[in-house]
Amino acid sequence: MHRRGCGKRAQRSLSRPVVKGLAYKLVISLVLGGIFAWLAARGGVPLLPPLALLKEVSWGLVAAYGLSYGLGHLVRALRWRHLIAPSQRMSVRQVIPVNFIGFFAIFIFPLRLGEFARPLVCRARHRIPITVGLGTVIVERVVDGLIASSMVVWALSALPRQVTDDPIAVAMPFYAWAAAGAFSVAFCLMALFLWQKPLTERLLRFVVGTFSTSLADVISDKVDKLSSGLRSLADWRLSVPFWLESLAYWGLQGAGIWLLARACGLDLSAGQSAALLGILSLGILLPAGPGLFGNFQLAVVATLHLYVPMHLVAGAGSVFTFLLYVIQAVIIVLAGIVPLYVLRIPLSGLLRSGETPAHGRDAEVAAPL
Repeated sequence: MHRRGCGKRAQRSLSRPVVKGLAYKLVISLVLGGIFAWLAARGGVPLLPPLALLKEVSWGLVAAYGLSYGLGHLVRALRWRHLIAPSQRMSVRQVIPVNFIGFFAIFIFPLRLGEFARPLVCRARHRIPITVGLGTVIVERVVDGLIASSMVVWALSALPRQVTDDPIAVAMPFYAWAAAGAFSVAFCLMALFLWQKPLTERLLRFVVGTFSTSLADVISDKVDKLSSGLRSLADWRLSVPFWLESLAYWGLQGAGIWLLARACGLDLSAGQSAALLGILSLGILLPAGPGLFGNFQLAVVATLHLYVPMHLVAGAGSVFTFLLYVIQAVIIVLAGIVPLYVLRIPLSGLLRSGETPAHGRDAEVAAPL
């Protein structure tokens, strides 16, 4: 009993520096989120729709959207097992909680600081070095960014659009092509590293070793661990199921948006739903406030201006934007809080190494690697 009390006091004391360090980041993120939310409202869509419009919603289709999003959330968590497999085989029972916690951390923490949650939890509970975990996160982000930007570029090029004077909607093709170019370059660099890894390591040791041999050894080791996430792409037994599950995840998300649009009275086609999903996915990559609030709404509103008449954007569009955000928020938070409680992980442990408790046979994992 005494040791348990000491452990709780230690966790509280360790969390104070984390809270202090978050303070200024939180202020910056709230300012950014406020600006994004203001821009969304300025686009003609209130953040809270009129209650009268909610009565016209088809709640059966809303429930179908929730089911589609929940399944996609699960598939997104499961596919990560293929990325981590070259370093450590993890069971479905291990993979799901880690990823649900990671998605929850990305959602609640400002400026996308939650991206470090999965690597930290994996290090503390499964002896996976942080650099290895970060490598898998990088691969996941690049692949998702490539799929999202490709969908947006196709939709903006192939589908007819509404005439709009919304500045963000007007600039969307430029942003889409820029994002597609950036993620394509990143993917090519990953492929090049896999193809010429020995040459890359030799060049790294030659350049850095000119100044410090020991530093070159350290950096080379970190890069090698970071590249572990890339190794799955070179193994067709891992890359094929990862790509298939990624497409299933994106397909479920797109189908869900199509269903929710109809529930709210918006006649979005499958292609327009894919465009909205892609723009939303790229929009929430921007660092902003907790809950992805502001940039989420701005991305949806900008897309609606491209494909929906203005009178519907301000009416049914506000209901659609509101429900889309609330349903995703509820599922992400509930799916993340449950494993946090079961595994007894403090929120500060998602941002700081050494604060994620290990139990049972994993007790020794908390030691630095």
